[in-house]
Amino acid sequence: MKLLGTLLNRIIDGLTYITGWVAALCLVGAALVVTEAVIVRKVLGISTIWQIEASVFMLIFTVFAGAPFVQKNEHHLNVDLVIIHLSPRTREITLIVVSIVSCILAGILAWYAWPMWWEAVINNEHSESLWGPPLWIPYFFLPLGMTLLFLQYLVYIRDKIVKLRKGDLREEAERFELKDIDISEADRK
Repeated sequence: MKLLGTLLNRIIDGLTYITGWVAALCLVGAALVVTEAVIVRKVLGISTIWQIEASVFMLIFTVFAGAPFVQKNEHHLNVDLVIIHLSPRTREITLIVVSIVSCILAGILAWYAWPMWWEAVINNEHSESLWGPPLWIPYFFLPLGMTLLFLQYLVYIRDKIVKLRKGDLREEAERFELKDIDISEADRK
């Protein structure tokens, strides 16, 4: 059973890693496509057809398929106003509860997004632009990203619970505090 869990973790992490790097490439690609569109339109005076829509599709992929990668590496934005003042055990329990809620939300989004994508495939829906790409492509990014985010949260929650049971707790909330900023007493007043 433990071997199966390890295998599933590796598969989820592998898929997350791949989609994360593709998302990063899509972000760069979107920037290049928009730059090309500006040059073609403003410098050469040629009308653009596909550039804006393609860059929007790449940005959609970046947001939804990049989210599991960000979660895997624990780089999501955190509001740490309260959490940094909690005891290590309470802080970890709070992170687990918040992760469970986030996992449920990602699961609900994935659950309702897969039929939306499938409907676009079955009905052969296309964009109404001159380029007219099939809409199943951008519609696929939401269920893919939310499914991977759901799975990544399951891995994260499992790891947090295992560490909590072992008593492997950090005394300080290092990732949440802004230790590099020196605020003097005069600035606080």
